[in-house]
Amino acid sequence: MATLNVIGDPKNRDQHSKLILTGKLDFAADRLPGRKLFGAVVGATIAHGTVTAIDTAAALAEPGVKAVVTYKDVPSWSATIGSWGQQVAGVVADDWYTAVRATQLIKVTYTPATVVFDADDAMKAGAALVGGLPNGNTTSYGTVNRGNPTTGFTQSDVVVTTNAPWTSTHQHAPLETHQATCWWVGDDAYAWKASQNPHGHKASMMNYLGIKGDNAHFFTHGCGGGFGDRVAIGEDELIVGLVMSKKVGGAPVCIIQGKNNNMCVNTRQFSVRADIKLGAKNDGTLVACDIQSYTNVGCSAGYFSAEWIGIQKSYTIPNFHLENTVVLTNSPITGAWREVGVQPAAMCHQIALDQLAYKLNMDPWALRMKNIKAADAKDQDAPNLVWGGDGTILCLNQVYAASNYASKWHAPNTKTLADGTMHGIAITGYLSSHGTIGGAARGALVTMGPDGTALINMGGGRGSSGPATAMVHIVAETLGLTYADVRCGDWGATDTTLDGSMQAGSTFTASAGSAFFNAAVDARNQVFASALNVAPFASITGITVNDLTSAKSVVSYIKDPTKNTTFAKIMAASPPIAGRGDGWNGFLRSKSVGGQPIGTACNCNGSMATCAEVAVDTETGAVTILGMWNSVDAGRAIFYNGVMREVSAGTELQLSQAFFFGDVYDTASGALIGSQYTESQLPTYMDIPGDVLHPSFVESDDAGGPYGCHGIGEPAVSNYVALKNAIFNATGVWVDQAKGAMSPNKVLKALGKA
Repeated sequence: MATLNVIGDPKNRDQHSKLILTGKLDFAADRLPGRKLFGAVVGATIAHGTVTAIDTAAALAEPGVKAVVTYKDVPSWSATIGSWGQQVAGVVADDWYTAVRATQLIKVTYTPATVVFDADDAMKAGAALVGGLPNGNTTSYGTVNRGNPTTGFTQSDVVVTTNAPWTSTHQHAPLETHQATCWWVGDDAYAWKASQNPHGHKASMMNYLGIKGDNAHFFTHGCGGGFGDRVAIGEDELIVGLVMSKKVGGAPVCIIQGKNNNMCVNTRQFSVRADIKLGAKNDGTLVACDIQSYTNVGCSAGYFSAEWIGIQKSYTIPNFHLENTVVLTNSPITGAWREVGVQPAAMCHQIALDQLAYKLNMDPWALRMKNIKAADAKDQDAPNLVWGGDGTILCLNQVYAASNYASKWHAPNTKTLADGTMHGIAITGYLSSHGTIGGAARGALVTMGPDGTALINMGGGRGSSGPATAMVHIVAETLGLTYADVRCGDWGATDTTLDGSMQAGSTFTASAGSAFFNAAVDARNQVFASALNVAPFASITGITVNDLTSAKSVVSYIKDPTKNTTFAKIMAASPPIAGRGDGWNGFLRSKSVGGQPIGTACNCNGSMATCAEVAVDTETGAVTILGMWNSVDAGRAIFYNGVMREVSAGTELQLSQAFFFGDVYDTASGALIGSQYTESQLPTYMDIPGDVLHPSFVESDDAGGPYGCHGIGEPAVSNYVALKNAIFNATGVWVDQAKGAMSPNKVLKALGKA
């Protein structure tokens, strides 16, 4: 790869780290201290039915209460109840505790309907309707057909069918619960809230409240955890807060969801199960695959589903069929949860691959490597594009070598450690549907200061890995400034930024990055034009902007680099300069991949691999992590420390999903029992064995994104299935996580001991 001056330098720190460490990064509830009222909400106590009456008199009589709102006031609420905890009313009061206390005085009367909570029951003939679909509780989410699977199975030497159980569900559980500070000035609505999509939230204000764009003012700075839960799909606290403010004459209202309400009503990971049939030759060559996929999306009106790219496109399978079915139930709404549908699907297909490998008496690693597609191979499905960069094999090889897998793998249930526990190891890896670039709708601004420094103006939110810092890297590299000479100005202010679109689906670095690349090119061209009027360039006959180059905050004459000057000297004699740019969609920007010409379309996706090594105590069911190696393809690492932070946090989330996360419901009522952080099994720092976690990344230099990057935040969390496969390698039995975590009791149950 080309040597760069700024991008990928480990010495570069997050531009906002000082604000964070000193407690000065402003969050939604920090706005207007001492000048606002507070709001709290009431959740439904049934999972299915209709609100028939609401008595708010007692709440309104409570001292300190200023107003009450109901579903009749809030356009994003409804009298039709689809899940327990759905919001139906709210209170505005002098302080949050008074508001919460008053919500308990509101009396709601319901007409209940039959609760259809279990997805398997919802699919049965004659099941009561959940609502949301006119003629049943299921709908097709698409099919894939390639070759002829029926013929493929007849040509296979070995055929294995895997019935993968329902995967776990869990709310995002951010440290900062959903909250917003909202107020009105005349017809103008103002709102601050944590957001992964500030311009999308502004659009929600306009759509729900029927106001014009120049009357809607949305802002975001601090974000105490997003994970896909703040991308503008429900807008509960935002719209409710503005309605509450309107009720009290436009006064500022800070609506805060308590942990209970936050866990009950906000988006959570959906659950997936699948029946997978794999056919192969005796040497392990995959011939055919048939997948019947089912996704429980709860009561969601708009929904996601399992994503099968991990097996459909990662491995060469000439005969492939997928039937993807969505199932509605009276459980809470589901939505974008880290890696969305890729990792629950992987919990199914990566198990199936291991089961096939063991049927073939083959190392599962060898089975994967025999069938993994080449990095420059075309997609097997139309339009048969190549990948701009595919590091799947690089990731698999990295964890294979780092873990010393070759010397550790063994047949299932055959290796006992000195302490009597059983040893297990497994590797999983595949392509992700995330990390792609789609930036045509993204906009960026770069302004030059009179001292030769630059500010970026970002219309996106702040994520934990520092998306603004990644944009600073791209702008500094493109302009030819040092990292210290480019700073993040304002961000997330919809009044003063171009729409940067969502920071979600691992698209932001590549997609918004392409916009900032173009904005930096625009600013650089203007600086070079101004440079022609200052020494030493003004005295060079026939010089043009094409004769100049820049690096480390110095502009030089290409033909004679001794003739140079600084950005500071140029800008001191220049009129104001601002560069603007739009993003591009993924294409082969600067190199040919897979024999395809420069400028032709390509796929731009992330990929990942994980090796998990465990010890299983077959008497207690306890699983100890001996080592976990997590590798992600960064395309190219723009902000080195941000990449490492994402992969490290992703490794921890894999452990959380495997051994801690999992909703617990009263299936009769649909009530979520684990509705507090203390009741839900959330790991603490003491539960994460940091000394045996080994995060890393590879670089495939993706042709689709600026400087070769693509997104990595989503793929980093994906491979917790490696832990399940490692437990099988240790014990010879598959643990049914039963929609939750692989607890010691479930391990014992798999062993026939509980």
